[in-house]
Amino acid sequence: MKMSKLILGVCLIASLALNVYLFKYQMNRNNKQQKIDLDFKASIGRISGALDSVTDGNYTGYLTAIEHASKANALSKYSSYNHETGNITGTTSELINQFRNLYASQKNLADKERLIQGFQQLSAEPNNRETMDNILMLLNKQ
Repeated sequence: MKMSKLILGVCLIASLALNVYLFKYQMNRNNKQQKIDLDFKASIGRISGALDSVTDGNYTGYLTAIEHASKANALSKYSSYNHETGNITGTTSELINQFRNLYASQKNLADKERLIQGFQQLSAEPNNRETMDNILMLLNKQ
């Protein structure tokens, strides 16, 4: 009888320790996911600032936009938005190509204000497919 109580006590303590460990592990994982998602949203938002600096004769804003789009692309695979929306990685890589082409051709943005607003909206709501499609449409018009 004493032996069974001892075994039961050890099992309960082991179970409790395992639950505490799993709880801390899950909290740590959630914190990392939130950080990735915040970094992703920040990178998308910074693209609007980079595009705002593009003016006649000064196209270095495209390089900054490429940098932020590249960071967003690297994070997209690990963000929760990729699981919700799907193919956000492909979309962010398309942004990189569009900015690279704009920089190579030294073109000004035709609809700069709408693009900036679009990136700000996308930063607030990254899984909004309509906003992303609108941004890509505006970039393809260039």
